[in-house]
Formats: sequence, C-alpha cells, structure tokens
Amino acid sequence: MEALNELCDLVAAHPDLLLADKLTWLSSRCAAPAPAPAAPPRASRAHLHSLLALARLLPAGGSSSPPPPPLLAFLASRAFLSPSFWPQSFAPAPFLSRLLPLLTAAPVSPALSSAISAALLAALDGADPASTPLARAFLSAAASSPPSLLPADVAPVAARLLLEFADSEEAPPKAKGKGDHTAGEENGGVREVVLRFEEEDTEELERKEVAFRLIVHMLGSEGSLESEKVAKVRNAAARQVRSLSEFLKIRKRDWREQGVQLKTRINTKLLCCQAAVVVLVRSVSSMDIDNKASKDMLQQTLAWFIEATKSCILSSWRKLKICEELFCTLLNGISQITVSRGGQLLPVLLIPLKPLVVSTCSQADMTGSSPGALFEAVTKLSCEIIEFGWTKDRALVDTFIMRLAAYVRERNDYEEEDGKEKATIPVMRLNVISLLAELCVCLKKWEVVDMILPLFIEHLEEGDASSPSLLRLRLLDAISRVACLGFEKSYRESIVLMTRSYLDKVKGVGSAENNTVPSEATTERIETLPAGFLLVATNLTSMKLRSDYRHRLLSLCSDVGLASESKSGRSGADLMGPLLPAVAEICSDFDPVSTVEPSLLKLFRNLWFYIVLFGLAPPIQSNQAPTKPVSTSLNTMESISAIALQAVAGPYMWNSQWCVAVQRIAQGTPPLVVSSVKWLEDELELNALHNPGSRRGSSNEKAAVGQRTALSAALGGRVEVAAMSTISGVKATYLLAVAFLEILRFSCNGGILSATSTLNKSNSAFSCVFEYLLTPNLTPAVSQCLTAVVHRAFETVLSWLEDHICDIGEGADIRESVLSVHACFFIKSMSQRDENVRDVSVKLLTQLKENFPQVLWNSSCLDLLLISVHNELTSGPVSDPAWVATVRSLYQKIAREWITSALSYAPCTTQGLIQENFCKPSGAQRSQHTADVVSLLSEIRICSGKNDWNGIRTANVPAVMDSAAAASGAKKEAPDITLEVLSTAVVTATAKCNHAGEIAGMRRFVRLLQEFVVTAEKNQIDNTVFRETCSQATALILDHMVSDSRVNLDGFSQLIRLLCWCPAYICTPDAMETGIYIWTWLVSAAPSLGPLVLAELVDAWLWTIDTKRGLFASDMNYCGPDAKLRPHLISGEPEAPPEKDPIEAIIAHRLWLGFFIDRFEVVRHDSIEQLLLMGRMLQGTMKSATHFSHHPAATGTFFTAMLLGLKFCSCQSQSNLQKCNMGLQLLEDRVYRAALGWFAYAPEWYESQNKSFAQREAQSVSIFVHYLQNECPSGSVDSGSKSQGGEGELNMPDQVHPVWGLVDNYATVREKRKQLLVMLSQNEADRLEVWAQPINTKDTSTFRGKISSDKWIDHARTAFAVDPRIALSMIVRFPTNSALSSEITQLVQTHILELRTVPEALPFFITPMAVDENSSLLQQLPHWAPCSVTQALEFLTPPYKGHPRVMAYVLRVLETYPPETVTFFMPQLVQSLRYDEGKLVEGYLLGAAQRSNIFAHILIWHLQGECVPDESGKDTVVPKTTAFHSLLPAVREKIIDGFTPEARDMFEREFDFFDKVTSISGVLFPLPKEERRAGIRRELEKITVPGDDLYLPTATNKYVRGIQLDSGIPLQSAAKVPIMITFNVVDRDGDQNDVKPQACIFKVGDDCRQDVLALQVIALLRDIFQAVGLNLYLFPYGVLPTGPERGIIEVVPNTRSRNQMGETTDGGLLEIFQQDYGPVGSPSFEAAREMFMISSAGYAVASLLLQPKDRHNGNLLFDSHGRLVHIDFGFILEISPGGNMGFESAHFKLSHEMTQLLDPSGTMKSDTWNQFLRLCVKGYLAGRRHMNGIITTVQLMVDSGLPCFSRGEPIGNLRKRFHPEMNEREAANFMVRTCADAYNKWTTAGYDLIQYLQQGIEK
Repeated sequence: MEALNELCDLVAAHPDLLLADKLTWLSSRCAAPAPAPAAPPRASRAHLHSLLALARLLPAGGSSSPPPPPLLAFLASRAFLSPSFWPQSFAPAPFLSRLLPLLTAAPVSPALSSAISAALLAALDGADPASTPLARAFLSAAASSPPSLLPADVAPVAARLLLEFADSEEAPPKAKGKGDHTAGEENGGVREVVLRFEEEDTEELERKEVAFRLIVHMLGSEGSLESEKVAKVRNAAARQVRSLSEFLKIRKRDWREQGVQLKTRINTKLLCCQAAVVVLVRSVSSMDIDNKASKDMLQQTLAWFIEATKSCILSSWRKLKICEELFCTLLNGISQITVSRGGQLLPVLLIPLKPLVVSTCSQADMTGSSPGALFEAVTKLSCEIIEFGWTKDRALVDTFIMRLAAYVRERNDYEEEDGKEKATIPVMRLNVISLLAELCVCLKKWEVVDMILPLFIEHLEEGDASSPSLLRLRLLDAISRVACLGFEKSYRESIVLMTRSYLDKVKGVGSAENNTVPSEATTERIETLPAGFLLVATNLTSMKLRSDYRHRLLSLCSDVGLASESKSGRSGADLMGPLLPAVAEICSDFDPVSTVEPSLLKLFRNLWFYIVLFGLAPPIQSNQAPTKPVSTSLNTMESISAIALQAVAGPYMWNSQWCVAVQRIAQGTPPLVVSSVKWLEDELELNALHNPGSRRGSSNEKAAVGQRTALSAALGGRVEVAAMSTISGVKATYLLAVAFLEILRFSCNGGILSATSTLNKSNSAFSCVFEYLLTPNLTPAVSQCLTAVVHRAFETVLSWLEDHICDIGEGADIRESVLSVHACFFIKSMSQRDENVRDVSVKLLTQLKENFPQVLWNSSCLDLLLISVHNELTSGPVSDPAWVATVRSLYQKIAREWITSALSYAPCTTQGLIQENFCKPSGAQRSQHTADVVSLLSEIRICSGKNDWNGIRTANVPAVMDSAAAASGAKKEAPDITLEVLSTAVVTATAKCNHAGEIAGMRRFVRLLQEFVVTAEKNQIDNTVFRETCSQATALILDHMVSDSRVNLDGFSQLIRLLCWCPAYICTPDAMETGIYIWTWLVSAAPSLGPLVLAELVDAWLWTIDTKRGLFASDMNYCGPDAKLRPHLISGEPEAPPEKDPIEAIIAHRLWLGFFIDRFEVVRHDSIEQLLLMGRMLQGTMKSATHFSHHPAATGTFFTAMLLGLKFCSCQSQSNLQKCNMGLQLLEDRVYRAALGWFAYAPEWYESQNKSFAQREAQSVSIFVHYLQNECPSGSVDSGSKSQGGEGELNMPDQVHPVWGLVDNYATVREKRKQLLVMLSQNEADRLEVWAQPINTKDTSTFRGKISSDKWIDHARTAFAVDPRIALSMIVRFPTNSALSSEITQLVQTHILELRTVPEALPFFITPMAVDENSSLLQQLPHWAPCSVTQALEFLTPPYKGHPRVMAYVLRVLETYPPETVTFFMPQLVQSLRYDEGKLVEGYLLGAAQRSNIFAHILIWHLQGECVPDESGKDTVVPKTTAFHSLLPAVREKIIDGFTPEARDMFEREFDFFDKVTSISGVLFPLPKEERRAGIRRELEKITVPGDDLYLPTATNKYVRGIQLDSGIPLQSAAKVPIMITFNVVDRDGDQNDVKPQACIFKVGDDCRQDVLALQVIALLRDIFQAVGLNLYLFPYGVLPTGPERGIIEVVPNTRSRNQMGETTDGGLLEIFQQDYGPVGSPSFEAAREMFMISSAGYAVASLLLQPKDRHNGNLLFDSHGRLVHIDFGFILEISPGGNMGFESAHFKLSHEMTQLLDPSGTMKSDTWNQFLRLCVKGYLAGRRHMNGIITTVQLMVDSGLPCFSRGEPIGNLRKRFHPEMNEREAANFMVRTCADAYNKWTTAGYDLIQYLQQGIEK
C-alpha cells in the first residue's frame, strides 16, 4: 500500500502523466455499485485501497474534472454504515481517518460536495445500533478534517447539527464573583454536582463535540448560519465552558465511576469543552464591537475562560494530555479575543492575568528542564499580551512586568525562622525567574531587559542567591539567556558576572573546604555556567560581540589553565573541559587564515598548550593501543609523560562532548606560527604557563623527554626522539600542540576551512599547515618536526577521504570538494619561492593522484593547472628570472604528466574537460594568445600504437580509442587513430560555443528528437542534422544549468532522456558517435549531470538487451558468415539477410562500451552511485551467456564488455564496494561464464571494409587476455571466503552455485575455468592477430607446445562441464590434438543424452567402429538435430556401410532442407547410389524429385551423365560398377513415372529442347569446317522455345526467351563438334523485360563430370569468401553433364583468353592492361590491377587445393574488368598432362607477366604484392575453416571413375594441403611460402613455351 500511495502522490504531483488512464484503471479495481434495495456487497481490500488511491489523485484532476464515480458511489450509497460492507478483520476507523482528509484536500465540486453532505446526514441520522460505531467513526474523521461544502449543501447539514443542541436554548449563567460559591457545595453539594455530571451521556457528549467541530467550520463562511442559530450554538458552547469550573474541581475520589469508565468520561467531557471553546471564540470574535451586549458578552466570555484556566491549573487532572490541550486552547482563545478587539479588553485582562501566571508558576510539577505545557502556554500568552499592549498601553504593561518581577524579591518566612531547618526555595519564585527570562528572550526588547536584568544581578551579588543554591543556578541560567540577546550593555554585565563566577569557582576548588562545597556549587561549575557560556556562544549574532566574547572565553581558558596548573592534586582537564564546547561554538565562524592579532594568537596558543598538557585532545594515532587510564591526581613527571602519550595513542578519558569540542576548535584556530625572531620570547611565555622544573626540582629534563617521546609518537615516528635533543620541554609541548591542532584540523571534515571568507585565500587547511614551512631560519630539529606535521596532516586527509569513500549524495559531493580543494592548493603552492615548499607540494599532489585518481578529471584542478602554465608570475620587488623559469618548467611538466595520465585512462572525459576549458570565456581568450598552453597541448597525442605511458591502459582498448575519437568531435577513418589533443580541442570548443548561440526552446528539441526516433525505425536519418540538433539541445540544457541547476533540471529531464536514448535507439555508428560527443559534453560541462546521464544510458543499454539489438542480437538466424553457408557447410536453414546490417549496431555498441569504460575509470574511485549503476548494467549484461550475438564482427566488442566486467569486479578490493563483495564475486563468475560462452561456437573469420578493424579486434582480445592474466584479481573469491563468514560457503562442496550449478571444490574448479578461458582467449587473440597481420611471419602464439596431454584433458573436462559446445568447438580450434579428441569423444559418448541439439557432436559417436559394432549410441540418431549437408553426405561413404540408423538420419537431414538447396550436391548423391543397399537414398531422390521439378531434372541429367556410352569399347567394368550403371536407368524411369501430368509436360519440353540443341553437334560432324556455322543456323531455325518456363540447365534461375540464330559457333575438338550458342534469358526473380544474352557450349564426346567437381569446390570457396567478406573473386561457371560424354558448359561472359589477347599484341599483360585501361597509376588501370589481384588471389587458393594443371594461356580468361578466370579442369588433384609427369611444379600459375602486375617492384616488397599475399593468406585461412566440408564433397566422388582419382592418394594429399596440424600463423606462413615459390617459377614459363611450340598457344 505504501508503494501505491507513493505512486499516486507522484501522479498527483505530475498531472501530465496520463492521469485519465490511471483513474480508469483504478476505477476498474472498485466494485460495481449494488442496486438500491439490495444489501451492499462486502468490499474487498483492493476495492478500499483503490478508493484511497482515487482520493489521492483528486488534486491532480483539478476542479474542472468530475470526481471518480466509485468515490461518489461509496459516499452516496451509505454502505460504509453497514458492518457487512467491510472486509473481515478490517478496521474501518483508520480507513475513514485517511479517506476524509484526502476528500477535504480535493477541489470543491458540486458532485463531491453533495455526496459528502449526504454521507454526513446519513451518519448523523443513523438509527441502527449496529451502525452507530461506524457512524461515530465517520463523523470523528469528518470532525478532524472538516470537508469543504458548497453553500447549498451547508444548510441541511447545519440544520441537522443544531438538533444536537436542543437543550441549550436558554442563556448560560454569568461568571461567579468572589464568595458566590453555593452553600450546597459546603453541605455535601459535591455529590449533587457529581450526579449531575454522571447523568450526562458520553455518547451525547461525543456527538456534541463532533457537532461543535463541524459547525465551527461553517461560522463566518459563505452561506453561514443565521444570527439566531449562531446564538443557539454560542449558548450551547457557553454552557459547556461554564460547567468546566465545577467539573474540574471534583476530586477523583468523589466520582462514583472509576477506572477506564471515569477516564473515558473525563476525556470526552474535556474534548467537548475544547471544541466548545473554539466555537465560542469564533462566534464572539465576529460580533459587532459597538454593541453593548456584545461588549458584555466579550467580557463575560473572557471571565469564563480565565475561570476555566484557573480550574485547569488547580485540577487534579492537569497532567492529562487533554487537560493540557484544553488549557492551551483556553489561553489561545483569551489571546484571540483580546487582540481582535484592539486595546479595549487589555485592562480587563491584565488584572486577572497576573494571579493566573502566579498560580501557574506555583505548581511544583512545573520545575525542571521541561516545565510543561501549562507553563509554556502561560508564557506564550504573556508574551502575546505584552507584545500587543506595548504600543497600546505601555504603562499598564510595565506595571504588569514589574509586579511579576516583584516575586523575585519575595522572601518567605523560612529565612527568619531560628532553630529550624531552612525550607526549600518556593517553586513559584524559580518559575517566575524562568518566566521573566523567557519574556526577555521572546520579546527581544532592551527596555524589558533593563527592567529585569538588574534585579537578577542584584540577587546574585547581594541577595539570597549570592551563595550556592538552586535559586542561584536558576538566576545564572536566566542571565545567560538574557546575554544571548546581544544588547551590548546587558551582554557585558552578564558575561563579566559569569566569567568571574567561573573563575571564582575554579580558584575555590583546591581550598581546604573543598570537601564541604555544596552540590549546587559543583553543578554551577560543571553544568550551569558552561551551559550558559555555550548558550551565549550559540546565539550571539553580532560579529563585534562575538569577537569580544571569543577573546573573553579564551582569556578565561588561559586563566583557568594557569590556575589549574598551579594547583596540586587536581586534574586541569576537570576545570577546563567544561568550557571547551562554548569555545568550540564561538570559534566555529572564525576564519583561521585571516590576519590575527598577536594577543589573540597567544590566547589560542595558550589554549592548545593546556589542551595538550591536560590530555583533552582526542587521540591522533590510528592504532590506538589500549593503555591504563590516567588518574586525575597527577603530580609526578612520569604521570605528565603518561598524559602526553595517552593523549597521542588513546584511549580518551574525558567527556565525549569535550572531544568533539576540541575537534571543532581545531577548525577555527589559526596556525600557531612563531617566527624565529620571537622564538626566545615565546619560550619564556610558555615557561610562564608551565615550568614543572621550577616547582618540582630536577625533574625538568624528565618532563622534556616525556614530551619529546609523545611528540615523536604523534609525528608517526618520522622524527626520532634523539633528533629532538635541542628542543626544550615546553617547546616540545608547543610542537605537540601544533601536531594535535593540524592533525585534528584535517580529521573532522577533511581539512576544509568552512569559515573562510576571504576571496583570495584557499579554504584548504593546508594553507594553515604550510605556514609552518614558510617560517624562516628555524633550527633543523624544529623544521624537521614541522615538515613531519605536514605529512601527518596529509595522511589524515587520505584517511578521511578513504573513510568517506562510500558516501553518496551530498556526502559524496563534500568528499570530492575536499579532494579538489586540496589538489588546487598544491597546484598553487608549486609557485612558491621556497624550494622545499614546492617539493612538498609536488610530492603530496603526486600521492593524492595515486591514491585518488579521480582528481585527474576534476575540472577545477585541470583549469587551474592550465591557467598556472601560462600565468604571469610576480617575481616580487627583485626580479628573479631563474625562479620564474623553474616554476614555469615545473608547471609544464606536471601539466603534461597530468593530461597524459588522464588521457591514458579516460580519453573521452579528458578531452571533454579540455574542450570545456577552451569554451570558457577566459579559456578561449587564453588559448588564442598563450604560447605555453599551445605548446604543451600540441605535444600531447594518443594513438592506437605506442604512447607516452608504460604498459597497457584503458586508452589502449580499441573501443575506448574509437569513443575518444567520437568524443573529440573529429571524424577519424585512418587505420591508426591518432588524436591530437590541441587541434581537436580548439575546433570542437569553437563548435560548442557556436551551438550555444543557436539554442531554441526545449519543446522544439523534444519534438525533433522524437521525430528522429520514428524515422530511424524504417529509414536512414540525416546524421548531420541529427548531430546539429543534439548539439543545440545540449547547449540549451547547459545554458539553463548555469543559471539555475536545481529548478531547471526537472524541466529538462525529458530532453536529457531523449539525448541519451536517441543514439541508443537509432543504434548506428554515426548516431553513437554523436551520442558520445553529446554525453561527454554534458558530463564535462556539468559534472552534476553525471549520475543522471549514466542512469539513462544504463536503462537504454538494458533496453538493447531486452530488444536483442547489436551485441545482443542472439536470436538473429542470419548471424555471421556461417549463416551464409547454410546448409551446405553449416547446419541450419538458410535465412534471408536482415533489412539492417547487424554489424552497424555491433560497432555502435563497441563505441558505447568505450564510453562506459571511460566513465568507469573516472568514477571508480569516486561516485558510489555511478558505480552501482554500472554494476546494474553489467549484471544485466552478464545475466545470460546466451544472449550475446556470436557474429565474428562482435568479437572485439564482446571481449571489451568482458574486460569492463572484470575491471568492475576488481573494485572488490576498493573500500567503497566492500559491502558488495558477494555481488562482485557473483558478477565475476557471470563474466567468466559469458566469456566462456563465446567459445561455444566454432571460430569464424570476418573481413571488414575498414582496414584497421581486424587489428582493433585482435587488440581488444589481447588486452582482455593481458588483463585476465596479469591484473584480474585471481583468487579473490577464495580470499574473500576465508575472511568473510557468509561468503565462505562458496568453497563448501556440493553447493548449488547460481551461475555454475552444482559445484564441488569451487576454488579449484574456478581456477581451472580461468585457465581454460585464458587458453581459449589467447588462441582467439592469436587467430585474430594472424588475420590482422597475415604476412607477419613471426609466430606470436604464446601457449602452443606448452600444454601437456593431461592439461588438454583437464581443459576438455572443464569446458564440457561448463557447456559441451565449448569442448566441441575446441576440436575445431585444435583439430589434430589427439588427447583432446579422444577425451571429448569419451565425454560425448558418456553424456550423449545431453547433446541431442548439438549436430557438431555427431562425428564423436557416429564412427566406422560404432557402425561395425552396431553401437547402442546410434539409437540416439532419431532424436538428433539436423547437421549440414556435407556432414550428412560424409555418412553415405563406404566406411559407414549404409547402416540403417545412420542412413535414416542422413535422409532425415536431407529432407529437412528444400530439394533445390540439396541440388548442388547432386553428383555426390548420384554416387551414393553405389552404396545404397537398402534403397534409402533412392527413396529420398524419388521423393525429392516429386517435390521439385528442378531437382528431378538435374538428377535425371546427372543420371544420364553417369551412364556408360554404348560405343565405348572400353575395358570391362567391375561388377559393382555394372550394378550401379544398371540401376541408373531404372531410377530415371521411376522419376519420370512419378511425374504429374504438368511436371511430365515440362520435363518433356525442357529435355526435348536441349536434346535438339545438343544433337546439332552430330549433324555438323560430316560437314566441312567452313559450312558448319551455316549448318548451325539452319538447325537452330528449326528449333522453337516451347513455353516461357524453360530454363538453362546450368543456371536454373534463368528462363530462356529465345535463341540468337547467328550466335552459333563450331569449336575445335578431336572428337565430335562442340558448338557455342547464345540464348536470350531473363532472371526468374527479376524484371521479365530485361533480356540478357547467355552463351553455352554443348559438348559431345567429352566427360564433363570432373569439371563439375572442380567447380563445386570453387563454388564452395566462393561462398566461403563471400560469407567472410573477403574481396576475392572466383567464377564457378555452370557445367552440367546431360548424358554419356555429353554436357552443357556455361560460357563466362565478356571474357577472352590470354591466348586470344596475345594474338592482337606482342606485349605482356602489363602492356595489354595499359592498352585497355590506361597508363600505370591512372584510376582505371589501378582498378583493373586490383581486379586482377583479387581474382588471382582467389584462384591461387583454389589452385593450391585443387592442383589444376595444363594451365596454358588458353585456359586463362580475362573479363572486361581485368579479372582472371580459370577454365578447363581436365587435370586436377593427382593427374597432370604428359602422362602425369608433373612438370608444372608450382601450386598455382604466377608467371612473369602476372608478377609484373602484382609486384611492380619485382622484389616481392611492393604494397600491391603484400596486398596480394594478404588476400591469399586470408583466403587460405577461410578455406581451412571448412576443410571437412570440402574434403567430403571430393571424397564422395572417389568411386566415380573420374581420372583425377586414378592415381596416388588424392583425398589424403588434399587434406595435407589444408595442413590441419598447423596453427593459423604457421598456415599463413605456409601460404606466403607457397606464393613465393610460385613467383615466376621456371616450370610455369617452361610449360607455356611447350604449349606454344606444340599447340601454338601464345605464351
């Protein structure tokens, strides 16, 4: 309910928060009103709470909106009067007492007024006894908060209320005069009175009280009662008031009722009378003043009230609270009546007022510190009447005061009685003194003081108060109160008297009659006078009097100290201690750095001398060793030494208030500096204060040694006792006092001088302590001691700052202010002439930065430092250029170190602060002409490479560097970001200043930013306009922040929220750069906005997690390169790419993370609020290891987030987060879990267009590894668990951990997980480093070869326990690690039931051995997730023997994917029929053929291609082959038979058409060559395209629209005549009117199947390159075998062979490219060179794997862009021309003319050659990632009879060429060596020469 109340109050305070929606929802929670005749249904608690909530919201609705119907229904239905309406065990009274005030506070509306009026009438008329308590509760609540009713509703309620006073028609009797007591009271009349009162019904009295309280609200209001009704009410009230006297006189024993019943009657009666008094006052105050009857009524009422007050005072019930309240109400009424009638009633009142006051003061129970409500009420009345009468009738008032004062003089008979014990002083006298003092204080009139004070002083000096007594104490207290008023004359008289009294008491302490001193004398010394001194010090406001009082108090302390020191057998602490609180208070506003008079300085010195001497100062050693308490009787040198040592080390022996007072005194004490000239004089004065040797003989040296020992201890041992031998005892005491003073000065509020008022002085207490260092000509020992004092003071500051590190809110602001003030002072002090002072300042500033790095980003410090760099140094009367040069050089050195260090940790914030410095008017002007600042900043720059700092810091993190570039406002696209601080600061500061002049209204910016959010949902935004809008909005906020931060912050919260959320919502790099620029600007210009901005950013970050954006796009199927390779090489359904590039959002998150890391470094030691906000962000980020995107482009961003998580976890060693240790340890576990989760996916490559992207990714992971290995708090959980009881449970066995689940030996397993993470992260860093630096031949991997087999097994088990997928992905990273492989195999087989959703686990239990043994593990296959197509096809190979379960799984996988997707692997599927003993593959093929016509057609063509030619005449085929070949026609027939009529029609048209085209070759064979082209045209004219749905067999996505009749060209061939024909085609999914030519070659007599296999591998490589993003070109042109030694080959468009190019020119490729594309260096030539490079690199990788031979220039094509395309793959793998002689020994062709283009320098050192190498290496690395898929594709064709498998070990050698045993760096180096080997190799040139000589092919 409390939360609901707060919510409703919030909504009521902000009506714009959709109030109507809240009201509607709350109304729906209320029960529907019941029909009138029916009994009201029982309400629920939710219903009643909703009513309260609605009532709370009423003020927000205003008077115009109608009240909610449920509230009106509740009031009008009268259901609340029914007990059955309320829930069981529910108290209606509290509910009503909460509801009615809310209704009263609501705006008056007719509906609500009418409903409340009806409810009141219903409650008043309630006749049902059961409803009476509820009616009473409702009326009581209404009486406590009378509702506002409209005039129309007032009348019926008033009329009903008057019925309660039916027995009050007659006028009340007049007040009795003297002797009017009835005789009946003397003759037992008391019993009659009691009976009369007991006859009154208490319920009737309650109803009258309610009536009085309700009707008083109607008196004097609009539509008020008529005069007759008012008179009736007044008479009723008067009767009640008049009866008070008789009622209160009845003693308790006279009542027949007793106990609770009597108490109830008393309370009810007095409450009724109190309400009547209010009614009576209101009614008579509004009467006509000129009417005699009115005057009589006023006087009569006054008399009644005075009579009633007297009765209250004398009543035995006066201690009841209600009686006190009634008494106060009566006196308040007397005051109101008197004041309302001017001065007319003043004489009437003052005469009876004095006896009333005296009667009140005569009560014994009003004495003491709290005299009671009656006394306070009388005092208040007296003050009001005197204040009122002061200007009306001064003489009358003076007489009243003097008559009261006369009671001070009044003597009782007790003083004249002889032989009798003195009676106590009358209570009345003591109370009158207090009353008169209170009158002086309240009235604040010097005339009154001058009347009363002399009387007090007279009694103290001459009267009966001159000796110790309670009266004297009361008078001293009164005098101190009078002195506080600040009237100079009375002040001086009072203070002189008080100080003299105290000193007299001190001097009398040691007298002979010490033991007989009355207790009042002791009380006066230790309580009354010290309290009086403190009261005066607290309340004096005049600076002149405070200065005088300060001098007097300090003089008194000196006198008391000297008097105490001269006494024996008494501790001076007892005598001086009570004065310390007053001294502390009077010194609280003293400026210690102001000019102090010598006399006052000596008094301060004396004070501290005695404070130290008497041991009154609190201990200053942090390690307070327990010591024995010091006796108060100290009279030996040893005891003096003990006091000094105990004062240093503790424990404190005196009153804790004295301890606090000494600390406060330290704040207001000036430095106790004594110049060397006055040293001797000062020592003589100190000897006068304390010279123990003069009284105690030879013990002086012992005392000195004791003081030196204490001084050495106070200085923390910095100065040895032996080094102080030249310091006398009193000087040691003085230095000890200095140490105490300065250390205590820093221990309270961190050394801030709060009383500092001088503008040119620092409010750092170091300005005091440095004064000692500036004292010239001190002895070495003293100088050493004073320097030690400075360092001890600095240690105290550090300790204070550390103790307050957890403060939040205002406390945190104070802490940072302390840090800033001291740092600024040290910066200023570096310009001191004294070299020692400069050195100390630099040393302390350095220590301050090391202990509290947040000072680096304090704008005040940075501004002051930059100002100091160029400030003109005043060299004084004598020019000192050496000093000026030294100081300027020192400032430049410190500033450079300062800024460089700040940039290395938080470059964003640092740049923002420098820009803000330049934005300030003075800063901007300075920067234009100050050469020093320009020179300093121009030397400072940060970059992604080597910087000015050692080791790895935050600015080395690429994400932070990117964010720093964004924060600088400079767009950086260079590979190596270098931020020049000066240029960016000047440019950006200028831009910011310009924006400040363009600001407009807030609402405009809110609207504009909201429009950006809407636009970004579907379209791109204008980044320039967005940046301008955000900049102007920021300038508007900061402009208002300068004028009034508190008022405008609330109004601009929506704009700040939009500025934080818009970049997050748009989530593009440009928008995020704008955001970082804006956020840095905000937190730099207005640090107070830091928590607010960070809170909004954290909310926005968590929103991106919930909405799965950027780094958290975990559910995006199209995620990364692997997604583009589905399902051929990667398991999963292929998905269309997303509308928005996911990488943009990832990069935006990386920029954002950089900003967060920057802010973390700034606030980690500073703001606990912002640290907790970041903790919330990180807990949300790490809560799940699966909600991260696993796109390889997110690698650096992901590990940067992990780095931030580990950095935050390292805060557990900081004191400000020690309470969060368990949470930090849990977060650290989550970081480990999330980081390990990254490795649950196989490693992928990703190539970005940004050249520096890969390097920054590698650097991000490397920094994470470095931090993990070197700086991560390893074992923090263990140490924490040992030291903290509750956290130790983490180490207990068999505990369920919230992150890891069931753990056993947590600490050991935790270390194993960390080692695993280090190993995997290092591997990832090494991988990415190779990708970033592919041709760097150094092997930088750090762990390979250093891990034992046992360790690998341990890693495998640890990984599998965290997530089995991590272990499986390790095999991909380390494919040839046998120990790892065998262990994971065992783990998979042991936990197979847990892995059904992980296709990658299949090879570990589907093995040839498992098939042979028919392992039970294979029973899991029906439940297993689908794998990739290549993985499934592998299981079709002979080693798996067609096992039914395996085959069933494979077919289920194939059926999972669309048939068109599987068509790519049709040759392999056809070959698998060789091993299809169970006809399962055949069944799949038939089923897929029925589902897809294209699949069926391609399958039929491949089946036809596998058939043996009829005229082959070749060797006899083996039986297995014969069975396979005999199967193919049958399968073909089954497919055709399964066609539907429509499918059969299409099949026949498609096949007939291309059969006709193919058969042209046979027709041409008999014709002469010169007639063949004409013959082609004749045959083509006979062929028509039968339909619009025919497609090219080599490109099923292209529909044939016609044949170009003149395009037929016969080609050369030894066998039948191949022909090339061009078709007109359109894209299936494109514009049907966009007709394009596509040429195809129809071959007869040539086996095309080997080309199909080679092009399959090339196609897979092309897909891999495209998926990774590599700019490599491959053209896997289409080839399809359509029958035995027949096929269709797609012609590569717009190409010509190198042979053809050579026919037209005698030059090489370089000359040809110059002819075609222009001179070297021209854009077109360089573009063509790049095209040649990317295609050469692509085919280099493909050639390395496929080993194609016969690479003469006729088989190399070049397209119009300069790209190379390889054709004719008749010799691949193990075969080569010339009877496999293997003449072409290079892995790929890289002839001299090719190297001329690729390597212009000819030395393999040019940029183009290095770029070619990079492409080759990256292509090779990308291909290795999918080695198994490529090998499987080739392996399935082993039994196909293709020539490439006819010799050697083609599959084994293919695997070797992938080099799986190599790591990435070794593989990269291998590829570099391969390229170098192929570079212009002689065998390549030799083969070209042979082809030229044999075939005439141009070389």
